[in-house]
Amino acid sequence: MNNFIERRLATNHRTLLFQRDGPETEMFGFECLDGWSDLIEGSLLLIQRYAELRALDVNISQAKEKFGQLRIYQRGGDASVGMALEITELVSGCVCELCSMPGEVMAFEGWLLARCEKHRGTQALEQIDPRIADQHYVASYARTVALILSFFGASAVHWVQQPSIAFAGRRPYEVLNTSEGCEAVYTLLKRLEYGVGV
Repeated sequence: MNNFIERRLATNHRTLLFQRDGPETEMFGFECLDGWSDLIEGSLLLIQRYAELRALDVNISQAKEKFGQLRIYQRGGDASVGMALEITELVSGCVCELCSMPGEVMAFEGWLLARCEKHRGTQALEQIDPRIADQHYVASYARTVALILSFFGASAVHWVQQPSIAFAGRRPYEVLNTSEGCEAVYTLLKRLEYGVGV
């Protein structure tokens, strides 16, 4: 991930990314590509808000690509923090790790990569236009996953993996890769919360 994005994440989410008792210069490097930066920021925003509300001590210790998906590891927190990160892992397989457009995990030269149709077969070292953060997606993702966790509790990760007629048979995690998809999931859950038929 480029240094500008890492610095922005470090500035906005200092309490999660730096050890309280360690030097402020000690932060791991994000071992993934820029396309996942909005997804990472949405997850950090959600966890930071959740930790502040519940006075939890949470520290993100690593974020990296593994088998075509984003893995974020934490110390501290609780089961909800763990579930939020599991949902992020699932969603990352539907986001191009190069450009952040909708994609899927595919095999390329023996590696599993999350790519959109445009970047299918593109090497990570090839030049990709610099990204500007999509703050609407970041906020929408954080708000929607928070509602999923609140609504389904311990079953949240299970629910996002189930095909839904509300999303034409797609699984909720497959639509959480865009702002529009996040809004659709959020609206569905709000309707269910108020007893309105789908």
